[in-house]
Amino acid sequence: MVVKRLVTALTIVAGSGALAAVVFTVISGVQYRIREDQGLQPQYAPAWIVVGTNSGLWLCVLGVAGLALTGVTALLLRRRGPATERSDANVV
Repeated sequence: MVVKRLVTALTIVAGSGALAAVVFTVISGVQYRIREDQGLQPQYAPAWIVVGTNSGLWLCVLGVAGLALTGVTALLLRRRGPATERSDANVV
């Protein structure tokens, strides 16, 4: 149950990061195109767009890395099998 919640949360983080990166990239492209259509020399993207894009990419990377780590951990726990009771707990 905990693994399912963790996978859900990490998927949301990765998806949100990817969506943020795409949105900020589109905003940057639109601004570039507007300046080009006005006959002005296109400039570098504003700092807030760069920070937003980088933040989105980092969230996506961290979410995917967390998903990979959770998957490996879940596989290892499944291979190990259910936890067994201590042998001296059955002694009366």
